[in-house]
Amino acid sequence: MLIKKLNTRSLYFSERINNALRQISDFPLTIVEAPMGYGKTTAVREHLNFYKANVMWQRVYDKSLSSFWNGFCHLFSGLDEDNSQSLLQLQFPNDSVSLRTALNIIEHIELPANSVIVLDDYHLAECAETNSFIEFLVMSEMADVQIVLITRYTFFSRLEELQLKGYLYHIKQESFELMPMDIIGYYKQCGRNINAKDAGELYSLTEGWISALYLLMLNFGSKGNSLHLANIHTLIDKLVYSPLPEESRNLLINMCIFNSFTLEQAEYVWKEGSPTSLIDALVGKNAFITYDFREKTYNMHSILKSFLREKLDSKEKSYKEALYTKAARWYTENGEYLFSMSYAYLASDFDTLLKAVEHDKGQSFNSDLKELIIKYFEECPTESKQKFPFAMLILARRMFTFNETGLFKRICGEFMTNILNIDCLDADYKNRLLGEYELLLSFTGYNDIEKMSEYHRRACGLLKSPSSILDGKGSWTFGSPSVLYMFYRKSGELENEVRTIREAMPFYYRTTNDHGKGAEKVMEAERYYYLGDFENSEIAMHNAFQAANETSQSGVIICAVFLQIKLAFMKGDFSKILQLLKKMREDINDKKWYLFMHTLDMCEAYIYSCLNIKEHIQPWIKNGEFKNTRLLFPAMAFLNIVYGRVLLINGEYLKVIGSAEGFMGIASVFPNLLGQIYTYIYLAAANNRIFRPNEALVALKQSLDIAMPDKVYMPFVENCDSILPLLEELDRQGLYHLEIAKILELFKPYQKAVELITKEYFAESKPTLAVREIEIARLAAEGLSNKEIGERLFISQNTVKTQLKSVFKKLDVNSRSLLKQYFDER
Repeated sequence: MLIKKLNTRSLYFSERINNALRQISDFPLTIVEAPMGYGKTTAVREHLNFYKANVMWQRVYDKSLSSFWNGFCHLFSGLDEDNSQSLLQLQFPNDSVSLRTALNIIEHIELPANSVIVLDDYHLAECAETNSFIEFLVMSEMADVQIVLITRYTFFSRLEELQLKGYLYHIKQESFELMPMDIIGYYKQCGRNINAKDAGELYSLTEGWISALYLLMLNFGSKGNSLHLANIHTLIDKLVYSPLPEESRNLLINMCIFNSFTLEQAEYVWKEGSPTSLIDALVGKNAFITYDFREKTYNMHSILKSFLREKLDSKEKSYKEALYTKAARWYTENGEYLFSMSYAYLASDFDTLLKAVEHDKGQSFNSDLKELIIKYFEECPTESKQKFPFAMLILARRMFTFNETGLFKRICGEFMTNILNIDCLDADYKNRLLGEYELLLSFTGYNDIEKMSEYHRRACGLLKSPSSILDGKGSWTFGSPSVLYMFYRKSGELENEVRTIREAMPFYYRTTNDHGKGAEKVMEAERYYYLGDFENSEIAMHNAFQAANETSQSGVIICAVFLQIKLAFMKGDFSKILQLLKKMREDINDKKWYLFMHTLDMCEAYIYSCLNIKEHIQPWIKNGEFKNTRLLFPAMAFLNIVYGRVLLINGEYLKVIGSAEGFMGIASVFPNLLGQIYTYIYLAAANNRIFRPNEALVALKQSLDIAMPDKVYMPFVENCDSILPLLEELDRQGLYHLEIAKILELFKPYQKAVELITKEYFAESKPTLAVREIEIARLAAEGLSNKEIGERLFISQNTVKTQLKSVFKKLDVNSRSLLKQYFDER
């Protein structure tokens, strides 16, 4: 009897799933949710290909935020490499500022019509951060693009809200289940005719699960009981794996260690002849291995992969370690060092792991990988650590940036022990290692310039060339807009500190290829500003600009620009301030200085709070939402300087008093005296406003006690509108008579500048909105989507979008949250 050959690669989609998939184009977001093996990926891919969508497909492989973000950014590389790199350098956006920046970058990419972003196996990366990012994109109503999430399960906290507002379409497991009539159709399409009774039995056995139906079709007629995962593995073994030639079986076991693989990877790892014909045969004969023509990668179905990994687990330890080592070396040779480290770890091959660390130089070690990197170090044997001293220094540097001071000290101790115990080290190589070590130790002396300089001088004597482990492209300022704030640490010593940094920095520059160049000149210029000597401040500021621009020192340039803004403020030149802020924003975006996104908002908030203009202060500062900012800890005390003033102008006096202890705690860590001076001023102003004059005078005197030995007048000048009666009272008491006179003298031109800017730019002339614009703006502020507004007012979404753009421009806002704030304040 002739047996008809089955068409095992035939694809079948029920009318129910086809109808569901047609809805994708009607919603900004579609979630396709079903367990493993229900054909989600195949159904979405075939549907989008049939309708000729421009598909941007990202397969998620693990829970790492950085891996997710790298894959997401790669989606745009073929359309706009520059903006794709901008997104990559931005890093994962986890706060309002970085989210807006990411959206702005994406909106500048010219996406083809009918574009669909597909995130496959999204459950692997799903967390509050990724969900918030997806929700933000969806509710921002990007034009001509849909997002599809393919997932085994989902935990969107706002799922019902997104559905009610028309943003989300949810396709669930039941849409994928094949009913008895579907099973008859599927089997017939594959070349197997069955009757209604058989179809009913198959449905009872599988509950419409297509992967189980596929396997049962290969062996139709044999009896089975229930289909748990173990039974599915048994069927795969019997019907898919065992019939293959031994060569093909071994190749599959070798390749199952990868999430997906290229032909080049297979050739590198296999090393038993060309795998091309074997792979082609595997792809052609079963539905569990597919080829992605866009990415040029082969993908195994999760069910097959889990079966093969069970087979691999049963192999000898030496077999598995050799396989993982080959994978690690492949990734090292191709510059994917994190993957190399993970496979080397699986192989217990710590030599290869530490080689990858040295190649990477720690640049891929994001904070979400901290625990993994620590695990690598903890389990690494001493022999490997001795062979790779540079890797130890790199790990130590990362532990310092992760604020793991105990581990930092341990690694440094192990490094020195290893160096001392190795007799055969070349003298030049040993000096280079010790020079790098001295440079690394200098960070332990942060903001003590003299202590740091001792390390830098020793490093200079040991290094014949600049450091190879310090990232000279990183920010020297940690996101702070002021060098003086960073290094002013001892009352009465500011002039000496400026002199010391001027003498010390050349040694640091020599060891780091001019990292932070111009910082000492900025600190000098800032000191003149705080003394009220604006002429010398401006001269020194231009000198600093010249030095910083020579080597494109982003952080130092930002500090110099912020000082230039404050000098323009003293002249009442607000047009210059706006020009400088605009240039700063352009530089941050164009030059990808994304660490400084929050710094820019700080600078703006500083100026607007000095003008008592609340409307232009970003909500994240106004509301004290600091958890996810890109600012590093050394910049946080400056953020509190800004936030304290914002609280004052908002009349939140009790919050100022309640927050002062926390502000002082942060400003005392290194210490940062400028943060302490401003905090005492705010404490004085707040106590005075709630009629606690004694507490107010005590706080103001504490501030003067710190600042006046260095003639740091400007913090008092900038806040004189809140502390003037207190200064006059202290003067009457015979305290700081000459100093208070100087503060009041400087306050006159400062007050005149505030009045001039306020009159010219912020007089109470309200922008005129048309009636229709007001209707649309109010609905948008209430949280309605463009679609909902259009339906409410019987106008098109395009009309809503156009009118909102006009409203945003007239009101000088750039988000719906600021629009809501505008109406709330009125």
